[in-house]
Amino acid sequence: MSHQELADTIANARKTREQCDVAWPAPADMDSALAIQSEVVAAHGSPVKGWKVGATNATAQKNFGLDGPFFGPMVEAGFADDGATLPAAPTVLAVEPEYAFKMARNFPNDGEEITEDSVADAVASCHVALEVIGRCVKSDEFQNGLGLTIDFAGNSSFIAGSEITDWRDQDLVNTPVEGRANGETVQNGSGADVMGSPLTSLTWLARSLAARGMQLKEGDWVSTGTCTPPVPAKQGTTVSAKFGDLGEVSVKFS
Repeated sequence: MSHQELADTIANARKTREQCDVAWPAPADMDSALAIQSEVVAAHGSPVKGWKVGATNATAQKNFGLDGPFFGPMVEAGFADDGATLPAAPTVLAVEPEYAFKMARNFPNDGEEITEDSVADAVASCHVALEVIGRCVKSDEFQNGLGLTIDFAGNSSFIAGSEITDWRDQDLVNTPVEGRANGETVQNGSGADVMGSPLTSLTWLARSLAARGMQLKEGDWVSTGTCTPPVPAKQGTTVSAKFGDLGEVSVKFS
């Protein structure tokens, strides 16, 4: 199977919400996996509206056979409103409570140093959010980090919740985060599980894109990584997340 055939097959699986079973392309490294990812996103056709960062803690990295985080685009077709109802499709597995940033401008500009302070200055707003994760590819070989990178980086949908007022003065690292199923808390964590800080994750992404001749764009959303273990996305379940006093966000699965 050529990379184009692979891209077309995965893109169609995302559109139909039915998992496909394809042969493992065995990319040599992350750069090769990202090149195939770009073909998959192009084949899907929905505009890129932001990025997700995954494997932002040591446990996830070990599970995926990685020595660091990975990233992938979030496309417009996968965006949903807070409180929306989504299909409990075979391509949907779980929900992750995350902090998300929306960019105020392109970053970095030519010659601009990438630091946590400079990234923060380029942020328009910070929100509580949910990332719905899943797999369009059924094949077991795609469960590692390179395979997930090809498969939309595991992203299925993104839900931005309320804006966090004065986010730079809030404790995104230590605020307790609860993942809930039908109102019952089933997972716990905090922003410390996201590379030590969600802002560190955003900075890592900016550097990773810049190293590949890319940049964050004005209006881009960045979902920085899960604050808790994933909450299963079961039919008939409302999954929500409470970020201390900073806000709540939810999604329901039909």
